[in-house]
Amino acid sequence: MFSFRSLEVFYWTAHLRSFSRAADKLSTTQPTISQRIGAMEVVLGSPLFDRSAKPIALTATGRTLFGHAELLLRQVAAMERDLGLSNRFEGTVRLGVSETIVQTWLATFLEQAAHHFPKLDVDMTVDVTPSMLNALRDGEIDMALMLGPTIVEGFSCIKLKDYALKFYAIPDLVPNDVFSLDSVPPIPIITYPRNTYPYTYLRETMLRKLGRIPRIFTNSSISTIEKMALDGLGVALVAEGALSGQGLNKLRILKSDIELQPLSFYAYFQAGVRGEVFEQLAHIASEVASRG
Repeated sequence: MFSFRSLEVFYWTAHLRSFSRAADKLSTTQPTISQRIGAMEVVLGSPLFDRSAKPIALTATGRTLFGHAELLLRQVAAMERDLGLSNRFEGTVRLGVSETIVQTWLATFLEQAAHHFPKLDVDMTVDVTPSMLNALRDGEIDMALMLGPTIVEGFSCIKLKDYALKFYAIPDLVPNDVFSLDSVPPIPIITYPRNTYPYTYLRETMLRKLGRIPRIFTNSSISTIEKMALDGLGVALVAEGALSGQGLNKLRILKSDIELQPLSFYAYFQAGVRGEVFEQLAHIASEVASRG
């Protein structure tokens, strides 16, 4: 009755609850999605979506078809896996990545991913974790390598690696290279954005212990944080291993009594239909991270 492609279009439109997001997901146009859905509705003689709802919602007929479509698409994916065809995946993966990973082992991951999936294209976005969480929930990206753990409906995750947080500064900026709560110098700390753990924890800890609001400069770019530290504008607080060669050569690690939990990175990947490819990519990321 319906082609495999039509069922795939219907499934992702229903899953993402958006014609435009389904078009992005399937690398096509919104009019093409609408035409496919419209043709299916003509055959059935009944609407599949309540288009007046915001976001769109499945009708009773749509809910019935969705269950069958998911089972069929999963069966096809299982067949491809059992026949060893999954490594022939051809398409684009929309990937979100934290800059710490960009600065450490991302290149190796992309190299290994290309080896396993020669026809794989990657549409990559580098962003902070809160933005990537929203992008996952809104269907704008398929997979993310970011801070965690957290729960994202429709996505699975596996842990990648922990990175200790370290204070860095140019020589002689901080006396004896000791950055303690008892002797915090009147210079700012330069770290991740305000909606991230390092900023919020550091601010609350120092405010509680010192009784005053600390000077904290924030930036979403690690390279910018590093440049500001190299220019002597403050003490950088970033994940160990995230600095470039120049930063490692010219900045010193400071001793500190400020206890910070490490940054834990996870791979979040789309579960369900076609999730096997993303799961394999997540495991490749885990293997690369463990060596990096």
